Amino acid sequence: MKKAMKIFAAALISVCFFNNAYAYDRPIVTELKATPGEGTHINILWTLPVDPQPEISKLLVFRNKKPIISYSDISEMEPAAVLDPNTTGWTDTVQDYNDYYYAVTAIAGGSQYDIIIASINATVNGVHLKLPEKEAAADISTAAKEKLYPAGSMRETPLPYLDILEGLNNKNLELNERAYAAAKTFSAQTEKTARPLDLYVFETDLVSPDGGDDFLLFEILRTTFIQKKYQESITQLEKLLGTNRTASVTLRAEFYLGESHYFTGNYKQAVKNFLTVYDAYPVLAKKWIDSSLDLMAIPQD
Repeated sequence: MKKAMKIFAAALISVCFFNNAYAYDRPIVTELKATPGEGTHINILWTLPVDPQPEISKLLVFRNKKPIISYSDISEMEPAAVLDPNTTGWTDTVQDYNDYYYAVTAIAGGSQYDIIIASINATVNGVHLKLPEKEAAADISTAAKEKLYPAGSMRETPLPYLDILEGLNNKNLELNERAYAAAKTFSAQTEKTARPLDLYVFETDLVSPDGGDDFLLFEILRTTFIQKKYQESITQLEKLLGTNRTASVTLRAEFYLGESHYFTGNYKQAVKNFLTVYDAYPVLAKKWIDSSLDLMAIPQD
């Protein structure tokens, strides 16, 4: 949560106090964008400053698995690429499906220009490789196991039925035997696809910590969540989230709160909780969000 607030604050400052006229006389690239390319490529593009002072001699591209919000985030890092001063783009090559964040700085006047401005010369949204559908079955990475739905495709589990025609002409439609058998088969497959997930606990919370916020969370998990007392778990986790606590504990508590709502059948609230931690756990949160949506789509008898 604190990290998200820092990113938001940096972006707000850049919007309010930074404009192109300011950037053009300083060695700062603008309009930095990162998009997935083909295969293992990620494309990074930017706009060069006009007549920068001091003059740019090199451009440095930095890559990280978490947002780059200040110069201190890259001060000890080796650049992913060192480019000529007139370069306006670069193609990165990565070997996994993690989210990546980028920043571009300049060597000017013999030293590295140390200004990082979110959404100007540093990306605020992570970008990851596109997973080709034909390779999804063969890929065994964690990210590949999460089913992706390309634009225009349908989910395997059908969405809730909407009676748009509202009983037009009041006709009773009947299925013939063949259609009825097919419907039963499809229904069985749908039920299997939407099977609830198993309880998940972060490795950090498997061992009792020495104290602090981590210990408070551990005790809630031990006495309620692990015991499958999910309603009590919801109450205790909400109390914990209402106190001052570390960012790490906040993220994990929000995730466990989502799980608790999920296992009580409150899938709508579970989705809301998982969305709050999506940036921190994109693959894991997506898995639980998809399952929640699938289960919401099944009519309850």
